Amino acid sequence: MQLEDVSACVKIVANHPMLGPRYGSAVNQLESIWRQLAHSDAFFAIVGKETASGCSKTLGSGVACFVTDDFAAGIATAPFKWVGPELVDRFLHGPSPILTDAQVRLANSTDGLSILVWPSCFRTEYETHLELRERSQALFFEAYRGFQIKRLQMQAIHSVELSIAINSGAGYLSSAHSSHSQNLGKLSESAVLEPHIVEVTRAMVLNQPGTWASQLFAYRKPEMGFPPSEQRLLSAALQGGTDQELAEHLEISLSAVKKMWVSAYHRIESRRASILEFERKENANGDRGREKKQKLLVYLRDHPEELRPYSMKLLDRVAP
Repeated sequence: MQLEDVSACVKIVANHPMLGPRYGSAVNQLESIWRQLAHSDAFFAIVGKETASGCSKTLGSGVACFVTDDFAAGIATAPFKWVGPELVDRFLHGPSPILTDAQVRLANSTDGLSILVWPSCFRTEYETHLELRERSQALFFEAYRGFQIKRLQMQAIHSVELSIAINSGAGYLSSAHSSHSQNLGKLSESAVLEPHIVEVTRAMVLNQPGTWASQLFAYRKPEMGFPPSEQRLLSAALQGGTDQELAEHLEISLSAVKKMWVSAYHRIESRRASILEFERKENANGDRGREKKQKLLVYLRDHPEELRPYSMKLLDRVAP
């Protein structure tokens, strides 16, 4: 989500027949809040668009954030509330439930993070669009893969969304279901009409190996300790581009980009040199720099934890 997308996405939320009434007047503050959080490590938002003949139509958004443990526990405890207006109210009047960048780094280096899907939506005519839904789920997974997750929460807008979540390993909580329920049967249609929480916890995942949710909770401790500046470069490089294009994107000099590559290679070689090892036939091609870059990016695609906010000092204190 870019800043120019926020207004259109909020309007879609406000006009949604289910979500708009849940927010009530709180939706008027949503645009300002999302703009403030746009570049936060705790905030993730995607936008769906349909483009044809040079025209672009915004279809809606998917938003999620890292929240405090107190807020996560509170919304999963009776009396249940609609999460959207509760987030707005707490953000405006405090204490804010959204983690700061420093808190994200701390939690990801210690006991883990709680994700809350911020109530948002796509236009009603696109809610059952299979390709859009699958693409959104894939992007959500990629955004949070590599974080140390301990809790994932959401509120379903309609019964289809609720069924998908439960089939993925989540449990349903409401005033009528004080413990996690995964067998709502015919009640799924009415279950979304009252305040509720659908969630997956680390403990639940341990009892349900092989579910979609269990993949999200998979975690490996990072080894390399890349500083934030190198993480930004490497994250951008995973999207493609020359060093010059990376320099322009990151708004730094080309020489700074080259120095960071060298620093990243030295860091890898000092910790696990095998990642950048070459076979003799590779050494013969005269382009070892490009090969090293490719090998590093292949490693990072399989180890996204290396590019998430963390502190090696804190991680080293935590028992494996």
